[in-house]
Amino acid sequence: MTPAQFIQKRQPGWKELEALIDQMESAPDRSVPAAMQLRFGQLYRSACTDLSLSQAWRLPRELQLYLEGLVSRSHSNLYSQPRKRWNEVKQFFVETIPRLVFSDVNVRICTALFYVTFLLCGVLAFNSREFAADVVGESVLESYEQMHADMEEAELGDMIAGTGFYILNNVSIDLMTFGMGILGGIGSIFAVVFNAVHLGTVIGFLMTTPAGPNITRWVIAHAPFELTAIGISAGAGLRIGYSLISAGGRSRLRALREEARAAIPIIAAAALLTLIAGFIEAFLGPAKEGIGLVLKYVVGALSVVFLILYFLVLGFIQTRRYRRGVLR
Repeated sequence: MTPAQFIQKRQPGWKELEALIDQMESAPDRSVPAAMQLRFGQLYRSACTDLSLSQAWRLPRELQLYLEGLVSRSHSNLYSQPRKRWNEVKQFFVETIPRLVFSDVNVRICTALFYVTFLLCGVLAFNSREFAADVVGESVLESYEQMHADMEEAELGDMIAGTGFYILNNVSIDLMTFGMGILGGIGSIFAVVFNAVHLGTVIGFLMTTPAGPNITRWVIAHAPFELTAIGISAGAGLRIGYSLISAGGRSRLRALREEARAAIPIIAAAALLTLIAGFIEAFLGPAKEGIGLVLKYVVGALSVVFLILYFLVLGFIQTRRYRRGVLR
């Protein structure tokens, strides 16, 4: 094969690789489809081989320099992908999640509805045992009072086992609250109100019993994350369900698909809060004195501060940046 024939045969692949590199470098979100990655790898290997052949055959220096530049750009692009992916992960947690959670009216409605109902039922149950008994039943009140009458320090093995149990239990509540949103959004509203009424009533009642200090010490650390996750997951479900009622000029299937995709960061936020709450509940929940108790109150306070700073303050900032076109 003559040098001219070699160049004529291989040049289309070089041009394709060059175009791929340009496309990958100019992608706004720096993401690369799997098919493009596969083709890029094939062309990159071929370009490396062609560079070696051009040097061995002593082809024109201009061609060697061109191939060296092409291989160098390919190499840089290939090994910068982990950094790009890290930037994408960082962008997801620092920009996307707080912005979408803050700006989503469905999340606001469900979170506010949960906390207002929770506090209202808690106050009513605290002042009236009859109200609490009418809502959840006398036998349920007695079982909760007996359950929290005494708290024992847990062993490490119990904490590890408890982590899985609490996470599974909390995730099941979030998934039910989210999944019921498919019923036109009404399911999520029902689920969030049901959980708020039940939890608020039980905790409000327990505060009037000898178990009151125990239940306070038990929930103080993990409750901020766990309860907020219920409201957020309900908001994600309401967003999807409402799209079936008001599709906004789209087909219902398209509206459902688009809103489900948009709800992914929101439900991811709820899942992350639930995961953290499960670990906190398992490892700090049983602590009732000493440094463990102090740590519970510190973690509870820091959790509230984090929720305010992350979802409200940072969410507000990122929403303004997005509306100004700073974020994509």
